[in-house]
Amino acid sequence: MTPYWQEQCTYMGQQNVFKEAEQVIEKLAGQRVDAKQIERLVHSYGELLEQKQDVEEKVAVDEQLHYGMLDGGMILTREDDWKEMKLARIFSAKSHIETGKSKDLISLSRYVAHLGGHRAFFSKVEKCTDALPNMVWIADGAKCLPAGQAGIWEWVKESYPEAIQILDYYHGKEKLCEFAKEAFGSKPEELQPWVNQQEELLLNDQVELVMANITLMSCKRKAKALQRSLLTYYENNRCRMKYKTYRDQGMLIGSGPVEAAHRHVIQARLKRSGQRWTLKGAQQVANLRTARCSGEWEMVKNLIRNPNLN
Repeated sequence: MTPYWQEQCTYMGQQNVFKEAEQVIEKLAGQRVDAKQIERLVHSYGELLEQKQDVEEKVAVDEQLHYGMLDGGMILTREDDWKEMKLARIFSAKSHIETGKSKDLISLSRYVAHLGGHRAFFSKVEKCTDALPNMVWIADGAKCLPAGQAGIWEWVKESYPEAIQILDYYHGKEKLCEFAKEAFGSKPEELQPWVNQQEELLLNDQVELVMANITLMSCKRKAKALQRSLLTYYENNRCRMKYKTYRDQGMLIGSGPVEAAHRHVIQARLKRSGQRWTLKGAQQVANLRTARCSGEWEMVKNLIRNPNLN
């Protein structure tokens, strides 16, 4: 198979189920390529791509503010049943473009995916961010690590001591709503006004006052447990909850971009009905998808066209 057709098959295989890729190629190009052959190419070049990325150093392209966002999502594997695929999305502030009221887009992002332990994941992320001078890290603090939020922020503090840390606002609000729903169980008419008041305070750098209001709530047993959990969560993260300050400086306060990325970068290919991946195979496909979505497909083309350099 020529390098050209290897590339086309690899591209279609990371984009579609292998059998579908076979059918699309035959329909559009009139070429018959077996699904198994497409699968072999995808896994082969996905593996080579990771090896190449492991030894390449990344350099900063400018001095702009850069965001780093982390998230995790589950995929079904043959060896370990459901397993978390970790994903990082990295982009510059100038890539974030407002296109209308409550609408925006990110023109260019770098993606890093890892199916495995958090230390290896962080190591991959560092290859893409160590040379970036101005980092803002946004995370919900509940995913990516079995140890929870402390592990993520401890890594950021150790590896990027000058970086700004922001707790995802919407995740913090979600926890607040979960508590309020239980606390106001018999008085639903009082729920939304109270939540709106706390939201207003959070958006004005008043997390301490929100914590005081939560503490004053008289709660039954189940709500009491949620109350303690919420207060601990806010206490651990209040230095990362200066949302008015962040927004006044033009910063994002939510990790929605990486959550959206998980859907279109990872889940759109790796979480289809009936799919069950080997750990190695899932990582190889994820390598190709992150390269394509990062605008780095040229790396794959070079691997195919220059086999003696692999």
